Amino acid sequence: MTAPVVGIVQARMESTRFPGKVMAEIHGLPMIRRIVDRLRSAASIDLVVLAISDRPADDVLADYCAAHAVECFRGSSDDVLDRFYRAAVRYGAGSVARITGDCPLLDPRVVDRVVDTFRRTGAQYVTNTLRGTYPDGLDVEVFSLDALTQAWRDARLPAEREHVTPYIRTSGRFTVRDVESEVDCSARDLRWTVDRPADLEFVRAVYARLAAKPGIFGMADVLALLDREPSLLEMNRGTVRNEGYYMTLAKEPQLPARPIRLDRSYELKARAERLIPSCTQTFSKGPTQYVQGAAPVFLARGEGSHVWDVDGNEYIDYPMALGAIILGHHEPAVTDAVTRQIAGGTSFSLAHPLEIEVAEVLVDLIPCAEMVRFGKNGSDATSGAVRLARAYTDRDVIACCGYHGWQDWYIGTTTRNKGVPPSVRELTMPFEYNDIRSLERIFAKHRGRVAAVIMEPVGVVDPQPGFLQAVADLTRSEGALLIFDEVLSGFRFALGGAQEYYEVAPDIAAFGKAMANGYPISAVVGRRQVMELFDEVFFSFTYGGDTVSLAATVATIEEMRKHNVIGHLWAQGQKLKDGFNVLADEFGLRGRAECVGLAPRSVMTFKDDTAAGGLLLKSLFQQECVRRGVLFSGGMNLCYRHSDADVEHTLRVYRAAFAVLAEAIKAGDVARRLEGEPVKPVFRQP
Repeated sequence: MTAPVVGIVQARMESTRFPGKVMAEIHGLPMIRRIVDRLRSAASIDLVVLAISDRPADDVLADYCAAHAVECFRGSSDDVLDRFYRAAVRYGAGSVARITGDCPLLDPRVVDRVVDTFRRTGAQYVTNTLRGTYPDGLDVEVFSLDALTQAWRDARLPAEREHVTPYIRTSGRFTVRDVESEVDCSARDLRWTVDRPADLEFVRAVYARLAAKPGIFGMADVLALLDREPSLLEMNRGTVRNEGYYMTLAKEPQLPARPIRLDRSYELKARAERLIPSCTQTFSKGPTQYVQGAAPVFLARGEGSHVWDVDGNEYIDYPMALGAIILGHHEPAVTDAVTRQIAGGTSFSLAHPLEIEVAEVLVDLIPCAEMVRFGKNGSDATSGAVRLARAYTDRDVIACCGYHGWQDWYIGTTTRNKGVPPSVRELTMPFEYNDIRSLERIFAKHRGRVAAVIMEPVGVVDPQPGFLQAVADLTRSEGALLIFDEVLSGFRFALGGAQEYYEVAPDIAAFGKAMANGYPISAVVGRRQVMELFDEVFFSFTYGGDTVSLAATVATIEEMRKHNVIGHLWAQGQKLKDGFNVLADEFGLRGRAECVGLAPRSVMTFKDDTAAGGLLLKSLFQQECVRRGVLFSGGMNLCYRHSDADVEHTLRVYRAAFAVLAEAIKAGDVARRLEGEPVKPVFRQP
């Protein structure tokens, strides 16, 4: 006889953010009853138990269970792991399906799918929460009694005891498996759980519309409803998922800094200073971007999401080669493809079939792509696109928004414009993101002269509704071409880039960075009518058809198609972004520190009364992260190998760094705590 699967619903009346919510009325029944009824409808669940605390406030829940034939177990208020373990033993569970008491839209079909995966795979822990492909509020975790017992015995941290499963997920001792939704919702910000009054009103609105449906309505029904009435999403948009967990981390003991030796790094730096201007080939990788004396200057190797400096110190890597690593360092499938191609040759006297293969892949994926040309870095692609647009329109002025590389036509607009003639600078006009009027003024001032608008479709803030389409409409009405610089956004927010994610297609687009998981390649793609002019426009490289990078591109995109890489980036990035912001609030730093941007690629901002003060705050935060094994340069570029354990450790590092930062601000000695020169901006203030 198979040991029973016991569904244990965790609930309490004394919720920090929304007291009493579990007994709130939803279409005539208390929320907790809605959850119990839905869990009982799952064919895979043998018994449903409500696990509540032994505090007097939860007497009302115990009384309700007694009156309505619901099994009830009472245990520790703070040590919820102990409560779960004892409930599982009391009711003879072979395995446990953990449900929280704030999910009144729980779908029995989703429960059955997770339990079925648990049974079929033999994993010790199966959930649908790791990649965030299901809406928040359909969370199911299934684990063996043995895994629960080991966690109960060995977990020590407050967050591990209060939130039951972190130790099972991240200790590395258990086999873990994620169940992904057939409809990937990771990028949709769907919040179906109840943590605040606005969430309750959303759920009530859903029940009011769907409760009359025969049987129990499920995920597909709610998604269809939201497609019909998207305004419902505005009722509770913006609430943080798992906020309570991040708040618990703030109460944990501070993670200590580790001793690190950096002797070899600084020996190499001294040699580099004699040989290499700025000691680096890329400003953003240079010594000025890290606190000198506290951070490494040279890295030696990488594996997955981790890197090691030349002194042997290990770090979780978030710069990820400025966003070029999308899968992970030394990704086996990519390394194997590259190794095979090296054996067959790397550069030839004629074109290679891989050029066609990669072009076909890009045309298949990218909405605007009908033809393709290759370069080696992002500046090649953006500059080629600009030259092409000038040739196609027979105009010379370029309107730009964002960062577009090192070549004269763009870098002349920045404070690093030495060597760029004024006559070149005058041909490129920056405009403000999310400000269509600023672009209109450029067209008005340079009537009939604007060849193209080139812009990053998304940077560190979302486009306002309709902004990208307004740019496209204005640009085309003025007879210019629209170029999306997707060197950074490409393959990160969606396989087809930000243009796929936002459903606005340009005439030309530039891609690079992540498309080959760190190997040097870029691409200009666009409409056939425009791209055919490359027969006349000079855009030619000895290494444009380098087969190593082309082979890496094929392997990288195959891996991204095979696995839900994009969903993983959204899920892990959202945890880090939310955790950073909640922890900043918990340490009284709201307004001084904030993580902004979309989850797969976010940026931390640090603010003080002056720009220099903000850099000091960033420098101290960075220093404390590096001392605890997190390589942090001001942003987070997620890769597929950033694991749950990486995320957990990073959040504990952020918690420690915030504690140091808050203390330093209070004492007024931020600068004094730095172990070296603070971080400097790549582009100086004008």
